[in-house]
Amino acid sequence: MEAQEAFAALHRKCRAYYAGMAALYSGDRTLLQITGERDSFWRRPGKAKLHVPVAADIAAISAELLFGEEPRFQISCGTGYGDPGEKSLRMSEIARRNSLSAILTEAAESAAALGEVFLKVSWSEAAEFPLISVRQADASCPEYGPSGLTAIHFFQKVRTDPHKGTVWRIWEKYEPGRIRMGLFRGNGTELGEREEDAALRALGYAPDMEVPVDDLLAVHIPNLRPNRLLRDSQMGRSDLEGLRGLMDALDEAYTSWLRDIRLAKSRLIVPAEYLRRRPKDLFRDGQYTYEFDEDVETLVALDIDTSHSGAQILPSQFPIRTQEHLGTCEHLLRTVFSLAGYSPQTFGLDIAGSAESGTALHMRERKSYQTRGKKVTYWKGPLEALLTGLIRLDGELFSHAFDGDDTVQVTFPAPAASDLSSTATAVHLLRQAGLLSVREGVGMVHPDWVPDLVAEEVERIREETGDKEDGEN
Repeated sequence: MEAQEAFAALHRKCRAYYAGMAALYSGDRTLLQITGERDSFWRRPGKAKLHVPVAADIAAISAELLFGEEPRFQISCGTGYGDPGEKSLRMSEIARRNSLSAILTEAAESAAALGEVFLKVSWSEAAEFPLISVRQADASCPEYGPSGLTAIHFFQKVRTDPHKGTVWRIWEKYEPGRIRMGLFRGNGTELGEREEDAALRALGYAPDMEVPVDDLLAVHIPNLRPNRLLRDSQMGRSDLEGLRGLMDALDEAYTSWLRDIRLAKSRLIVPAEYLRRRPKDLFRDGQYTYEFDEDVETLVALDIDTSHSGAQILPSQFPIRTQEHLGTCEHLLRTVFSLAGYSPQTFGLDIAGSAESGTALHMRERKSYQTRGKKVTYWKGPLEALLTGLIRLDGELFSHAFDGDDTVQVTFPAPAASDLSSTATAVHLLRQAGLLSVREGVGMVHPDWVPDLVAEEVERIREETGDKEDGEN
């Protein structure tokens, strides 16, 4: 699959899938109107419409659940070459200088909104370490073969001529051990013709590069699978899939609520003679206008006959249907959160006045943790593959600290599902009953620790207490 075919496939997916999800996520009024179904709320005429950014909230919470606590990276030395401590320090330095935690949070939010995201590794002569960057789903096209992911195409706009509608894009194709690039001149829907390689070099890029490692330095991370709209594809599924109608209804309910508030502003209906004429019209007969005064902005002029009116000043204020709108909006929010795969309590609903233990909170938010667990399975493999390629590239070009057989193992910390007192009580009771070893107890208190850290802590406990593990010497 070359550049033209890859861009055509990407453009089809953008029209069929990404545009609608991007509209919900961004809240752009034009996109909401274009992507809305016929006779839906956003396709109807009217300007005073309110968008509730619940889609952005769902994507942000998803990223927080995944990477609120940084994952841990452990180097597995394949041949024993090099110092493991030095390798761990170098890995920590690369993660810090790349702001890896922020990059992963950004990528996870984009994946939750659009259904998938891409990460890639690049480098430059000026850099002292490989660089990790996020590429969006609506600008990237993966290529799969019988053995899995074989290549990824990236498209990036570098220049746009709004008068002629011309768009220049850089195309990159990441393959194992190779990166190809090209500069294309097209328009909003077509990639167009390829420019001379000299134009690409002028921008600081090389048309063809041999990568000093055999790894594919880019990964495709689906949010969840299957994609219900494109079931036979490798595309991920957005958290927002199938929720457009409910989110439009939520926008309509909030808009109606705000309309009630606007209509219910207190007003006084008075005869026109009660208002003040503009000074320039004081001496005109029948050709005068009224002057606006902030101090009397609640007065509304009506052409009424004061001699036949029972009251010359009439107050006017309509009721606001607060409880009806509030109940409707809360019901829609709970339904949206549940269908997206999360518990309403994760978003602050249904927790007023409750002071629960960590175990009780975990039970109430179980659906959110289950969704997080599913997403971890889609993140772990690609992230390990990307970081493994990164350290091997770093070993070849920069630090020389890593061996070609080194790999990275990623551990996702367990979510903060239970408080320490609940866990400590459970460990104490199980230890008293003789049903739990020290090693397993340490693992329960620190579920995010790797086995080496657990073993060190067990040894320290033995030294302090003088106890030995049951059945061990």
